[in-house]
Amino acid sequence: MSRPLLRDLNSHITCSICQGYLINATTVIDCLHTFCKTCIVKHLDDNNSCPQCNSPIHHSHPKDYIRLDRTLQQIVYKVVHGLFEKVTKEQGEYEKEHPAPASPVIEEEDDDELTDEELLNGHDELTPAPPRPPARSPVKLHNYNEDYVVPVQVNLHENMLNGDSADKPKLESLSKPILGCPARCPIRVIKKFVQTKLVVDDTLDLDILCNDEILGKDHTLEFIKMTRWRTKELPLVLTYRIRPDI
Repeated sequence: MSRPLLRDLNSHITCSICQGYLINATTVIDCLHTFCKTCIVKHLDDNNSCPQCNSPIHHSHPKDYIRLDRTLQQIVYKVVHGLFEKVTKEQGEYEKEHPAPASPVIEEEDDDELTDEELLNGHDELTPAPPRPPARSPVKLHNYNEDYVVPVQVNLHENMLNGDSADKPKLESLSKPILGCPARCPIRVIKKFVQTKLVVDDTLDLDILCNDEILGKDHTLEFIKMTRWRTKELPLVLTYRIRPDI
């Protein structure tokens, strides 16, 4: 078997916005399309849909539904010779030309020195100043890219509803059912993942269940873990089946 050429991989490791190799690869968690971070963030300043498939991401906060894909970025750096060194050099030059502003130094006033008016009024002894409140530590802004990972096992839901009619195919089990997903990952992404891996048509409705309870498409794994899997050990077990005709 011949070794694949870089041009054969270009469609998988390039950004469809800038047409360059992915830098800080960032994926839309609904449709799983990936772009450079700066490209997709700039796009979402004025749009709330995926620039590749035009599917809506979120009507008001689309930037909350994108995630850094560090694994894909490592692959890009490995297959594109010299790209990591080039990016590192350009970043160093930019930081050198645009240094971070120094924090201003605020001189503290001497609270122990009496004013002329206090001396004239007989304040010949120093009055201890009230204790200063402790300095507040800087508030760390929440970064949704730092979501913890929830281990998930996605199994076939074994019951008579799975392919119970001639016009519906019978689903197969996933070859690799164990996933590591961000805690804020919604169920619709798990459903999309199953449809993609099993090559199931999007028109075929699937149910994702936990403890035999059908889950809403916007339920996050964190919510399910806290409400349906509170006392059980991980991985969080989800099942999928063909939605029955009602």
